[in-house]
Amino acid sequence: MSQYDPAGTGYNPEASGPREDVRVAWSHESTEWFRGAAPPVRLGETIYAIGDGLVALDVDSGERRFAHRGPYTSSPARARASAYRTDTLAVTATGGVYGLNAGGGIEVPGLDRAIGGQRWEGPGRNSPVETVDHRPSVDPVTADGTIYAAVSGTNAIVALEADDGSERWRVTHHEDDAVSVSYGRPAVADGTLYVANWPHQVTAYDVADGTIRWQREREDQMQLSSTPTDEGVVVTSRNGVALLATDDGDPVWQTDLEGNAVDGTSAVADGVVYLSDGRETFYALDLETGEELWSAPFDGETTPVVADGMVYAVEGDRALIGFDAETGEQRFRYEPTQVPLSPPIVGDDILFAVNRHRIVALEER
Repeated sequence: MSQYDPAGTGYNPEASGPREDVRVAWSHESTEWFRGAAPPVRLGETIYAIGDGLVALDVDSGERRFAHRGPYTSSPARARASAYRTDTLAVTATGGVYGLNAGGGIEVPGLDRAIGGQRWEGPGRNSPVETVDHRPSVDPVTADGTIYAAVSGTNAIVALEADDGSERWRVTHHEDDAVSVSYGRPAVADGTLYVANWPHQVTAYDVADGTIRWQREREDQMQLSSTPTDEGVVVTSRNGVALLATDDGDPVWQTDLEGNAVDGTSAVADGVVYLSDGRETFYALDLETGEELWSAPFDGETTPVVADGMVYAVEGDRALIGFDAETGEQRFRYEPTQVPLSPPIVGDDILFAVNRHRIVALEER
């Protein structure tokens, strides 16, 4: 899933990627309708990318396995569905939450659709909750057979069955208010769902029934992401980053970066928090104390990923930068001919990313 694991650490301890300058290993120029910006995912020997539909490619060659259109915009998250032989891919869009067939279904030639390609359509804007305009859909998360997603156009977080998209539970912010709640990506660890949102709040829910374990009002309106770790929950906001205690949400430390981030997340690996301030600097901070370990020039917000001593971050949706995770040295910079460039995923010395009309694999020169 996006940011690798249910906790959203962005760190794959078993993966490795390029350490020096990169080149295109393969590029898949997709169908006319494909327009993607969300990170792809890899399941076995298949890369799945979303952008007004689902495209599945061979990992080694980039050859198309199947593709079909649909109103999907988020990165997919795999859920094992007992009712099917193949996995379900949960995706979100402005219209709601959807379950897609990871096997592709049966393609209908010439129609850009597949029989059985979409297994179910979950809750959407036809909810009884008052709907409002909302920013692009938030990536869903799966854990232990349950899908957790923000329902676009509503103020709701839902837990869904992977088999049919039915609701296990739903919680709603500002239920009696037309405030548009902007959620960060949900994160799951140790039976708790953590969600940061605008305005002001960070909340911990019991994954079993959605009851609130704690909720904290933060000074900064834009609470962007929440990443649970053994030391606490790393919460990024517009201006900086904080570590909250997992049991009650009390602050352990808080670092004001004087930032201006309106999107993006942090990555957490080996006791270090990696993030951008949304303006001009990328930081590595000590997870236990919040103290700066290193910093480097960087333009705008980002969603970094970490693997094998490298940090990969997309700057301004237009350039992929590889930092040495220990020193902050910039090891390479890759600028594609198209924009936007999605956050990458890492595996077997290759980076995979979505680049508007295409999907690319990058290898070391």
